[in-house]
Amino acid sequence: MSQILFILITTLTVLAILYWHMRGRTAMERSLGMVFLRVIIARKDSDSDEKRETVKDFREQISIMEQLLASLKSLHSSAFKSWFFGQEYISLEYVAHQDELYFYVVVPKKSKLLVEKQIIGFYPDCLIEETPEINIFENRTTVRGDIMRMKKGNEFPIRTYTKLESDSMNGLLSALGSLDHDESACIQILLRPVDDDWQDTIKKMIRKVEKHKSGSFHFSFNPFVWLGNLLDIVVSSPEDSMKHTEDGNNEDEEPVDEEGLMKEKIKKTGYATTVRIVVTGNNESSVAAELVGIISAFSQFASPTYNRFKPMKRKSLSLLIEHYIFRQFAWWQRAPILNSEELATLYHFPHSKYNKQPEIRWQRFKVVKAPVNTPKEGLYIGENVFRGESKPIFIKNEDRFRHFYVIGQTGTGKSSILQIMARQDLKNKRGIAVLDPHGDLAKDLLPFIPKERADDLVYFDPGDLSRPMGLNLLEAGSEDEKQMVVADATNIMIKLFGGEIFGPRIQDYFRNGCLTLMDCPTGGAITDLIRLFTDDNFQRERRNTLKNPIVRTWWDHTYAKMGEREKGEIIPYFAAKFGQFITNTLMRNIVGQTKSAFDIADIMNNEKILFASLSKGVLGDLNSNLLGLILVSKIQIAAMKRQQMAAADRRDFFLYIDEFQNYVTDSIESILSEARKYRLGLVIAHQYLGQLQKSDALTKSSLNLKDAIFGNVGTMMTYKIGPEDAELMGKQFAPVYSDQDFVNMDKFKAAIKLSVDGQPTPGFSLNVPLPWIQKGDPVTGNALRELSRLKYGREREFVEKEIIYRIGSQG
Repeated sequence: MSQILFILITTLTVLAILYWHMRGRTAMERSLGMVFLRVIIARKDSDSDEKRETVKDFREQISIMEQLLASLKSLHSSAFKSWFFGQEYISLEYVAHQDELYFYVVVPKKSKLLVEKQIIGFYPDCLIEETPEINIFENRTTVRGDIMRMKKGNEFPIRTYTKLESDSMNGLLSALGSLDHDESACIQILLRPVDDDWQDTIKKMIRKVEKHKSGSFHFSFNPFVWLGNLLDIVVSSPEDSMKHTEDGNNEDEEPVDEEGLMKEKIKKTGYATTVRIVVTGNNESSVAAELVGIISAFSQFASPTYNRFKPMKRKSLSLLIEHYIFRQFAWWQRAPILNSEELATLYHFPHSKYNKQPEIRWQRFKVVKAPVNTPKEGLYIGENVFRGESKPIFIKNEDRFRHFYVIGQTGTGKSSILQIMARQDLKNKRGIAVLDPHGDLAKDLLPFIPKERADDLVYFDPGDLSRPMGLNLLEAGSEDEKQMVVADATNIMIKLFGGEIFGPRIQDYFRNGCLTLMDCPTGGAITDLIRLFTDDNFQRERRNTLKNPIVRTWWDHTYAKMGEREKGEIIPYFAAKFGQFITNTLMRNIVGQTKSAFDIADIMNNEKILFASLSKGVLGDLNSNLLGLILVSKIQIAAMKRQQMAAADRRDFFLYIDEFQNYVTDSIESILSEARKYRLGLVIAHQYLGQLQKSDALTKSSLNLKDAIFGNVGTMMTYKIGPEDAELMGKQFAPVYSDQDFVNMDKFKAAIKLSVDGQPTPGFSLNVPLPWIQKGDPVTGNALRELSRLKYGREREFVEKEIIYRIGSQG
């Protein structure tokens, strides 16, 4: 018999160990699979918001959260698996971090959609973002925390919002908002739906109270009831009566309606609840004081009549932190039951009318649903997220030739849309050119070039001193093309030096000088201009090769009759302006070569790739702008030459320009209006509209660059911008958006008017994917870059000898 008992005990012990091991592993897997949903509520401060507001007071606002929590009872499962391994649960969290207050709902991954839909159902204007967990322990040396437990049992409720005179959340948020910048804190409220057994238990207690109050004697045939009543009489003493009086039934206090409180508690859905507080920082006394302050904020839920929270005297801080991180209930403790009304009092989403804490992270921008007619295929540009539903947004290929305009302050995510679009063009074997004034965009795109496109890449890096690639402004074939090149070259100089400095007289010298150099069979470059006007022998050689009779006449009559004084004024000016391209070795070895390293027309017509890394940090503003202007001019001329091609032979080509205002001249209007028929689509971006006005002021042009852009682009997209720009963009996006919406836009959020079949849609919200999430192949990218420099670059030694010999200088 003893052996059987031993085997039975051993078996039960092993089974118990296995059970708790499996349950612990399941709990860990559940914890690691939790999803963090940050809920951001829209502010409702405007006059129009107040007119639409239907909530009468803070109680009605909190009651919305109560309804939401009651609906989450659906997470409860009666299945054997849930009984065996435990119910699913969620965590409601206030997080104070880096001077901001966040509202999180942490849910099991499989319940994410259900919870999102429930939240959206009750808060239709909120924004729900799935984010990584905020690490409140990072760069913190001190941690303090505690668990809030109930002083009385489950049968008594805390004082809820229906009994309070103001929103109780303000007290909690004020305590959290008092943290220093290097301190963080979280109030974590774990809640797990339970079955209705807890209500049955309280109902039994209510019946006992009713029986006690009635004082009636109920006859029972049960002898154990007789024995119990007898023991009550024998055991009771005067001290019991005194203790009962001390617990709250003295004459000075209002009698406690225990029956009413218990009935009030069981009216609502119940959840097993654990409330944790964790505070982190670098100053031990400050962190301890902040913890005390947060704990004190829970006193508002107490009164002599109701239940109250009290901190548990925890024995292990490390265990508290472990359970906080993994969002776990303590399995050895019975979690108190709070109903939906109590939980809504503890935790609810804010309303700008009732919650004024400046640290609250509000939804500061407007979220607008995409129109139904947005394309279902094409080039993917992002997601329209509205009321929990995410809709992919595409732009049709034909609409891309109506051009794509992007504006946004630095650091708002402006380059993200360029990255996302360009990567797809690379993958789809489209011909593209990327002009990058910072150098990062071109470098970041390299890893996304497919290996099979190795021969397509031209990586133009002026900072590569050992193998410079030539880029000659003065290259042309036909006479008509020469006129176009010189006209563009003149506009480039006006853009660089200003309309007042590069005036009509200087333009006359420059134009005729360029045409003279271009007629020479061996070619010429802008580095030759100074020698052309200072070296008589060189000038005579170039004039002898002239074919243009108008230019010859200018030399023979206008220039020949010019006085030495006038020449003495012009020549130093030329030396001052163009001498910098001779003395600067980097620029001389690029613009001084008479033959460009690559043919733009070939790149466009054969759908190749041109990356131009025009980093201003390496080149300087003037040099970066000059090279960018030359490239845009060459692309425009190559596009115009397509007029001689059959329409079916014109391959699609897309030009991406960041900070485009630096690289365009008056010809931008013709590019925007005519490039579509030549299959050239532009994607242009910049930071603020004042850059366009500054460009207009410099060139003294009659063309308004802003009007040229706004009048010709099909798709307009704006990230966060300043108040002045917002006023202008607000008119473009009216009546859907106001200027304030653009000022308050968050990073990586945008509004867009999308060209659909040639017509712009009303504005709507767009979330652009974060480009760094997708990883490319940096090894292949670097190999392709090296292949390009070997293929198109030339040894510096040969380039320098050639240029110095031609310009007649020894350095």
